[in-house]
Amino acid sequence: MIRRPLRRAGVLSLGVLLAFAGTAAADSVTADNVAPIVSGSHFLGDAAPGGTMSADVRFAVICAGLQHIDPNQSVILTGNGGIVPLDGAIVSISTATLTPLSIPWGADGQGCPDPVPSYTGSVSSHVVLRAPTTAGTHTFTVQWSRSLSPQGSNDANAFSRSATSINFSVRVLANTPPAITVPASFTAEADSSAGWTSSWTVSASDAEDDPDPTPTCVPAAGSVLPLGVTTVTCTVADSVGSSVSDHFDVTVVDTTAPTLRGVPSDIAVTTSDAAGRAVSFTDPTATDAVDASPNVGCAPESGSVFPVGTTEVTCTASDRTGNQSTGTFRVTVRYVTPRQASAVWLEPVAGTTSTFVANRGRTVPIKVQLFVNGTATTSGDAALHLTPCEGGTTSDLPLTWSGGRWNVSLDTSSLTASCYTVSAAIGDLVAGSFTLELRDGDAVKALPKKNGVTVPATTTTSTDRRSKTNTKPR
Repeated sequence: MIRRPLRRAGVLSLGVLLAFAGTAAADSVTADNVAPIVSGSHFLGDAAPGGTMSADVRFAVICAGLQHIDPNQSVILTGNGGIVPLDGAIVSISTATLTPLSIPWGADGQGCPDPVPSYTGSVSSHVVLRAPTTAGTHTFTVQWSRSLSPQGSNDANAFSRSATSINFSVRVLANTPPAITVPASFTAEADSSAGWTSSWTVSASDAEDDPDPTPTCVPAAGSVLPLGVTTVTCTVADSVGSSVSDHFDVTVVDTTAPTLRGVPSDIAVTTSDAAGRAVSFTDPTATDAVDASPNVGCAPESGSVFPVGTTEVTCTASDRTGNQSTGTFRVTVRYVTPRQASAVWLEPVAGTTSTFVANRGRTVPIKVQLFVNGTATTSGDAALHLTPCEGGTTSDLPLTWSGGRWNVSLDTSSLTASCYTVSAAIGDLVAGSFTLELRDGDAVKALPKKNGVTVPATTTTSTDRRSKTNTKPR
């Protein structure tokens, strides 16, 4: 396979052959001649259609005739166009200057010494050609005009009439357009809120170019493609401008569900309410590669009243594309029978209907039996609470267990109000209460009777500090 170079440098150096453009008969040469120097053939090689070729040309001055260049003069060779084949071009010709001659030369009007002297310059003229686009061998004729510096005598006649030029031939090969290879259309998962950071491989080959040309794509690989379908168009051109394009589609999707974090562990609570209990918990959180703020919620939601038994709570995270992830935990509500306390007041309070009247200053022995859910309580934190009927600070007296009952001596001399609510409590439960009235004067001598029978003391039953009146026989 023939590979086409992007630029072929035809380096022309001094060799054994001196080629004189525009050769004339010996008797017609009247002045010095300036000729290009080439080595071997003027063939620059193979080129692609429209390809660029280049060559470097050096020059020699040869003594001839009776008119000559002055010894102190430099010869300046300036590109002067030439003859080009159809659809070809001379792109550029650089100027070359031959420094002042140092070889003995004949004076004007005299012939050249024997042997005939010549002088070769060290500076080259760089020639750039553009090949035609049609296949075949084509010839370029490149010309230079000549001038002298500084000005001397008889400069107009110092050169022979022969033009300073050279012929280059180029063989143009038929061009094969490049080939491009793109991936098949594919689907990619979004990796950010903006879409997918693209990555793909596109290649190209060419029968003449070495190395192969590099394709370009729009959008370029590495671009962030949004959700949806994006068409990527790729193009490659060879060194002579022949180009081809192809395309593929990239569908960016978001099918990844959010990541749910912090789903609560199972929760177990108790309640004495047959309807259930309100339970609160911390909602989980969620993260998502595409959606910065996915929605998170639980059902039933935090703070809901959960019935007695076990309820499964489902927490769901949803992104804006509709992807969901779920997590579950269980809330177990266990029903516990409410604690109920009751009191049986013993003498001297036992015969009181609801109010016990005593003379101020009397010490009243309080004796009471306490029950929780019907079972007598003989230990624990028992106390007597005294609260003024019209409101005020409650005083507490500890009850002690002895003689099969709870006891405390109530000294009324330190009480300032005339009416108190007296309550017996076991732990956090109020078991029963009565009203204590303090009077000045004769002491109450006897308990009230009805139809000749002593009235039993009033007792109360309390459920979680909520009291209700209940009559209990002595």
